[in-house]
Amino acid sequence: MQRAALRGPVVMLCLGLLLSMMANPRVILADVLSIGAAVEVTGTGGDGVNVRSSPGTSEAIVGVEKEGASGIVLEGPTSASGFIWWRVQWKDGLMGWSVDTYLRIPPPSPIPSAPTSLQAVAGMESVVLSWAPPDRTGTAPITAWRIYRDRHADPKVLIATLNAGDSGFDTRTWTDGPMIIGGRSYWYAISAVNANGASDPCASVQVVPQAAPMPTGVFFMPPQLDFGGEQTSLVLTLQNTGTAPVAFTTAVGASWLASPSPASGSIPVGAVQPINITVQRLGMAAGTYESLVRISCSTGSVNIPVQMRVGMIQGIDVSRWQCGTAPVDWTAVKASGIQFAFVKATEGTTITDPCLDQSVTGAKAAGVLTGVYHVCEARDHTAADEAAYFLQVAGKYLTPGSLAPVLDIEGIGYCASPWTAMVQWIDQWATAVRAATGVVPVIYCCSSIAANLHKADPTIDERYHLWIAAYTSADQLNIGGWSSWSFWQYANNGIVPGVTGHVVDLDCFNGNEQSLAQYVIGGTMQSSYTLLSAVIGNGLLNVEPQQTSYSAGSTVTFTARPAAGWEFVGWGGSATGTTNPMSLTMNENKSVLATFEKTVDPNQHVITLSVGSMTAHLDGQALTLDTPPVIISGRTLVPLRPIIEGLGGGITWVPDTHSVQVDFNETTLLLQIGNRTAVVNGESVVMDVPATIMNGRTMLPVRFVSEHLGAEVSWHEPSRTVTITVNSAATSGLMSSHQ
Repeated sequence: MQRAALRGPVVMLCLGLLLSMMANPRVILADVLSIGAAVEVTGTGGDGVNVRSSPGTSEAIVGVEKEGASGIVLEGPTSASGFIWWRVQWKDGLMGWSVDTYLRIPPPSPIPSAPTSLQAVAGMESVVLSWAPPDRTGTAPITAWRIYRDRHADPKVLIATLNAGDSGFDTRTWTDGPMIIGGRSYWYAISAVNANGASDPCASVQVVPQAAPMPTGVFFMPPQLDFGGEQTSLVLTLQNTGTAPVAFTTAVGASWLASPSPASGSIPVGAVQPINITVQRLGMAAGTYESLVRISCSTGSVNIPVQMRVGMIQGIDVSRWQCGTAPVDWTAVKASGIQFAFVKATEGTTITDPCLDQSVTGAKAAGVLTGVYHVCEARDHTAADEAAYFLQVAGKYLTPGSLAPVLDIEGIGYCASPWTAMVQWIDQWATAVRAATGVVPVIYCCSSIAANLHKADPTIDERYHLWIAAYTSADQLNIGGWSSWSFWQYANNGIVPGVTGHVVDLDCFNGNEQSLAQYVIGGTMQSSYTLLSAVIGNGLLNVEPQQTSYSAGSTVTFTARPAAGWEFVGWGGSATGTTNPMSLTMNENKSVLATFEKTVDPNQHVITLSVGSMTAHLDGQALTLDTPPVIISGRTLVPLRPIIEGLGGGITWVPDTHSVQVDFNETTLLLQIGNRTAVVNGESVVMDVPATIMNGRTMLPVRFVSEHLGAEVSWHEPSRTVTITVNSAATSGLMSSHQ
């Protein structure tokens, strides 16, 4: 886009923000600070303002309040060390003296701040929330409270809105339930809403609601519905174990759960009532979904947890515990949607699982993709001895068509000490197994062990694939710093058809059938793969070798070369991190994205303003304006007083001539309201649009003023945004000390 066509409103927003960071607040604000005034820290460039025990630059520093911190003035002003000092009680509890240079009366925000003092009290399958009003209510009354809930500490799922007039709106209380699971952790947050918009959610709180007792005289089976594989329906069985008929009704907690059938009815004494529960998978993104089915009876109510996994290949892992009372019916296991299984083979140097041969033979015969694993005892045996024992016992199952072998690290008590020694032990065991089979083993461990291994050797995830044991939801999965996971043991209490007499570990694979083939010994894989590459920003991406396709297992090296004034910030697509150059192994079709960003110049500030918006941005930080930019005759006009004064310049109103005088960086502009002829350092210049007065504010043409004051202006039409680039050399007289 040509500069001549660039104009717009983003400049107003960013310039206003620049004011707050670069101006000398003492000149503007010292006469308005007073005892009892609310103040905030501004203009420190991110370093914060010192809080001292007494007025004076030599007094002890009791703390630092960062940019944006708020408090109440308790005492002042006092002059000391060449500065004016105020004693402030800060919101975080800190109290002391600070210079007025970096204190200001915060401009009124049109939207509220976040609610405060959120509390959550657990009830029976319910949670009672209460909260206090925001510190700042905004320029319009609060009209609603938005309530968010999630299974993690950053709740984003909107579950309710309390509007003015609703029960609980004025008292700021709300009850969640009964459609939640007792015994599980939930996080809640609240935001406030007025006519101008919504606040950020408040700090979240965690709570565990109480589990409801089983209704008297009723028995449920299973206690949790688990839609693994591609199952679309399961049967929930109710049995009347009481002495009188039991009436029941059902309700579901999510839209992807279809209506149970029957939805209600009566169960005679001693009778069994099957209820068919179905799910909707069509159009659901890959992932794990949680909800519930609520059963309400005449003797009580209870919530049955429901979990559904979409787009992840399902598997199990077994040992003697699953076949101790009855052999596993692998045909039934396969029919339930299970596609792979890991079977315990050995432990240490003396233990062989008694069900190894039976389980592997039966699983393979049923068409279940099967692998074997070894439980290490690294504190007691060398890696070489354990690898030799594993290969002796399980070598016959490390053949083409089997899954890659697994090294199972059960717990810290099994690990060598320190963790660097454990990594060395793993490398030695894996090297021996790979030498005999040609296959790199998979590492199985919990999140804490994964984190310890990765901390001891951050490159371990480049050598091994991870099978993580973590009994949580997908959005809470902790892989200890590893770049990715391949298998996930997400439950240790699963109920799977064909496995009787004992619960079983449930697993899933992080990919599709094509990528699962990488873990199959001698598995069928593509002979060649394609590569897509692209850049964001200004720079070049060098690919070596540069080809239309790559043979399986070949290595491609990528080098990001930023243009002048730009920097490389990271990889995307099939690659992550910032290592440059970076190499990838072509074991599937891949894409690589290199992102470049403009280099930050400490002497340069970028201001953006949008037409009609009361919010501007300076170097990415938001600032609220009192008058939005407008477009008149194709030119953007903004209220420039806060911008000019923020840059250290001045704007003077000349009532006799109905004119505005702008003084900045040894340049003087004279603009008369309604007159298209301006005077720049004594010379006449014709403008496209004259200065005007709107809503009691003098509005000046941003392009003319900015370009004649040494700034660069650009216009983005789709967003109707102006970007002003200001060289701060002209403001070198501003203070840099953060006393």
